[in-house]
Amino acid sequence: MNKRVIIIISVCILVSCAGAFMIYFRTGSPVVIDVKAGMSARDVAGVLKSEGIISSQRLFVFLLRIMGADKKIKKGTYRFDSGTNIFGLIGKFVAGKVLMVKLTVPEGFTSEQIAELVEQKEIGDSRRFMNIVREKKLEGYLFPETYLIPLDSAESDIIDAMVKQFNKVFTDDLLEKGKKYRFLKEDIVILASIIEREAKKESERKLISAVFHNRLKRRYYLESCATVQYILGKHRNKLTYEDLEVDSPYNTYRNFGLPPGPICNPGLNSLAAAVDPEETDMMFFVSNGDGTHKFSSQYKKHLDVQRKK
Repeated sequence: MNKRVIIIISVCILVSCAGAFMIYFRTGSPVVIDVKAGMSARDVAGVLKSEGIISSQRLFVFLLRIMGADKKIKKGTYRFDSGTNIFGLIGKFVAGKVLMVKLTVPEGFTSEQIAELVEQKEIGDSRRFMNIVREKKLEGYLFPETYLIPLDSAESDIIDAMVKQFNKVFTDDLLEKGKKYRFLKEDIVILASIIEREAKKESERKLISAVFHNRLKRRYYLESCATVQYILGKHRNKLTYEDLEVDSPYNTYRNFGLPPGPICNPGLNSLAAAVDPEETDMMFFVSNGDGTHKFSSQYKKHLDVQRKK
């Protein structure tokens, strides 16, 4: 190829790029588009053209090809603001800079509460979310954290992100400490979930854990109101004697030992407290109504505290 041909080709490319820079320039309101799996560069260009982001579908595809980006467009939901030029537009597609939604899952949320939050954020359907959770038995394993979720994520993608984070924070050290109490992984998560729902103050977390450990050791019922609240499906400020008699394997007033599964999704501090209880002989606690509890080692004293409430 002689020098003249190279110059002509180079000039053509530069002119095309310069023209593209001028043509693919939008003013006005931001535009959001969806790039679905399997869409070709021509398909994407068609969407951009129909939205008025570009004026020439053919020129856009040509530019993608000479930049080697026509096979690198990633699926997702994209937002293009006023003033986005062609290179910024293509850069977003290649880097996969899709729209993200901030999802903050509080410690102690049940899977149903998380499902409702996902639906409120308009990033998933609560029923589909819960179907996956129930099928895979993931209550307790959706780690409470702040996530940036791509707008086009499926419910399974969101759940996978939470389980992945759980597996990241649930270290071998926790599992090793649990062996001291003959706890398997699921036992740690179950106890941690109860601690999470019972403990309102960080300073009481290990103490509440100790009460449950002591009760398990002495073959007492756990008698956790939190497990009954889980059965009822909604919070009540005060449980009745009838509530405490509800027939369910999760009712720790009627069934010895840990319930068959977690009652919420615990955070790291509760997971740690489940295998590192405080050294104490406390066997009972009663809420003071302000997030703190009154602890007792003797049943008689516990009854006296209850009577004064």
